[in-house]
Amino acid sequence: MNVSFDDLYLFTQTVVHGGISAAAEANNMQRSKVSRRLQELEKAMGFQLLIRTTRTIELTEHGKRLFELVGQSVEHIQQGLNVMHEYQQELSGRVRLATPSALMSSAAFNSIITEYTSRYPEVSVEIENHQESVDLKRQAFDLQLLPSVVKVTDDSYVQFSLLPYRSHFVASRKYLDRHAPIKSIEDLQQHRLLTNRYNANLLDLELHIGLKSDDLNLLRSMAIAGNGIAFIPQAHSKPALSDGSLIEVLPEFTHPKQHLTLIYPSSLFLPNKVKALIELIREKFK
Repeated sequence: MNVSFDDLYLFTQTVVHGGISAAAEANNMQRSKVSRRLQELEKAMGFQLLIRTTRTIELTEHGKRLFELVGQSVEHIQQGLNVMHEYQQELSGRVRLATPSALMSSAAFNSIITEYTSRYPEVSVEIENHQESVDLKRQAFDLQLLPSVVKVTDDSYVQFSLLPYRSHFVASRKYLDRHAPIKSIEDLQQHRLLTNRYNANLLDLELHIGLKSDDLNLLRSMAIAGNGIAFIPQAHSKPALSDGSLIEVLPEFTHPKQHLTLIYPSSLFLPNKVKALIELIREKFK
């Protein structure tokens, strides 16, 4: 790893003085030069060290680790840099993934995680349930999966579209036999609808949502049991449609297509273990 110790010095000055402008002024340098040298340091190390805002800076976890190292002897610094470089290259350590609960219960997602952990047994995978966009850098996540209807909080992240899908209305034969024929969207006003938080935004406000849950298995099970009409992704209801447990309602009505969004920081800062998971997700969901 070819790291300039002059750049390390400017990094420590930026931390000590609390910002790039203050560090530039203290060292009689142009702000743009200090910023450029910090970018070169991050590029050489393969990690983002600072989170830049308009008024101040904040250290990433790698930035905190580097700042601790710089206070030690040159020999210890080099040893620490080598360890960080090995972390970047090796398929070991930890990967943190944020995803909504609806996706957690899907067969496709389970298949991805099973295959990834089998391929890379030295990698520890942590999956947390998050329904809204997270700050990957500040909350120490490597990547996130979200439905396209959710706004991503940081536009600097890479956003890759996956798995286009549509949702539709389904109900059991027993439920439909108990009610008058449904011939239009307006007829749904007399029924109890079951859906999740994302699909609810696609429905007319006059429709009655009797249950809103992020557990797609629960929504499908309740529809099969005759407890209402579910509005869920087609892929999730396909098995029940095949065996006759569910019947499509208003099949001629087409809802807007949605997709999953894979969100991660710039590939410049991605360890190989994260790149491997991204490639697997894109392969399975393409």
